[in-house]
Amino acid sequence: MRENMFYGAGPIIFQRAEELRNKMTAAEKIIWDLIHINEWHLKFRRQHPISNYIADFYCHAIKLVIEIDGNIHEDEEVKQMDGTREQCLKDLGLSILRFKNEEVFKAPKKVLETIGKTINHLQRQSLERDTSLGIDTFVTKPNKDHSPSENVSNSPLGDGGKSLYLIKIGGNIIDNEKKLSSFLSAFASIEGEKILVHGGGKLATEIASQLGLEQQLINGRRITDAATLKVVTMVYAGYINKNIVAQLQSNNCNAIGLSGPDGNLIQSHKRQHPTIDYGFVGDVDEVNTALLKSLLDQGISLIIAPITHNKEGQLLNTNADTIAQEIAKALSAIYDVTLIYSFEKKGVLENADDENTVIKQIDKDTYKDLKQKNAIFAGMIPKLDNAFIALSNGVKKVIIGKAEDIHQLIKGEAGTTIINR
Repeated sequence: MRENMFYGAGPIIFQRAEELRNKMTAAEKIIWDLIHINEWHLKFRRQHPISNYIADFYCHAIKLVIEIDGNIHEDEEVKQMDGTREQCLKDLGLSILRFKNEEVFKAPKKVLETIGKTINHLQRQSLERDTSLGIDTFVTKPNKDHSPSENVSNSPLGDGGKSLYLIKIGGNIIDNEKKLSSFLSAFASIEGEKILVHGGGKLATEIASQLGLEQQLINGRRITDAATLKVVTMVYAGYINKNIVAQLQSNNCNAIGLSGPDGNLIQSHKRQHPTIDYGFVGDVDEVNTALLKSLLDQGISLIIAPITHNKEGQLLNTNADTIAQEIAKALSAIYDVTLIYSFEKKGVLENADDENTVIKQIDKDTYKDLKQKNAIFAGMIPKLDNAFIALSNGVKKVIIGKAEDIHQLIKGEAGTTIINR
């Protein structure tokens, strides 16, 4: 860790974290290259605020902090500060790994091996607790000293557990002008912090067809060549995004439309696959939580289009369900996040043609059984996969249901599907 200064919680610490994120040390860059895309499928955040400190690297799913110490940490006064800092993080239930610059430079493979062993150990501990207690190890639990009506969180950022609704709206709603208008009117009336992530609907495909661009889908994923990327960027981050924002403004909901490059909101990398070239399709690496929080703190609702970037000048088309999941995971360290996947159906259905066959509760065992029996519509599988990933990474609640019933979805009322750990 380059700096052990004590920062007061609030906007300043997020601003400072962003500054440090943009000027990593040589040792930090080595570690980041080793862990940000990894075999454990874990999400690491760099220069991440925790309580009143900024951790070099943090994985919320297993509550692991990785610190890199330079020569300044040999100073006795700094050692004392490090000790205080480490105890504070441990008191929050976090595990800490420390490496010196020299270790990273001379033996990066050994450092990675140590990180891997620690991750495996923490994952085994989590599994053992899950098995013995019947709960998810990393569930955010209410503080027993407060009444149930109060918003309380054990978030290491200590933001008071403020509620946040993150809603992903499906393309079929976007394609229906009347349904979209009704949904946005209901969305505007939701009180408190809220984010809307939207897909693209059929418009991009229609425009591509008019331009003579053949569209190819594999397992529901669009192959995005250079020409298609221009179309989806214009449609998703342009017309659809701004149309939604304009309608919300007409409903007295102050909103701002964003995509991944705006304010460095969402960084991603070009998808790598052993047999399929998806073209300019991105998989998310990092979400700018400081930017999101600063806008939400101003009472602005955020409307996010599924276009990201790699910080090297390349735009990337990114799945909207995944963007919703990644933002929900990132903000779960600050808010009590409810992630809602809203589309044209009432929820996950046993019979895709019968709206009255909603599966009201789905946990991991139920989901596994449904997939084995082929009793679940294939198009729902990516949503459910994203839902369980979100829950295992700190998201408080995931609900799937009909966009027109958004207030019922928020309340988790009958007729919707609630995803449980």
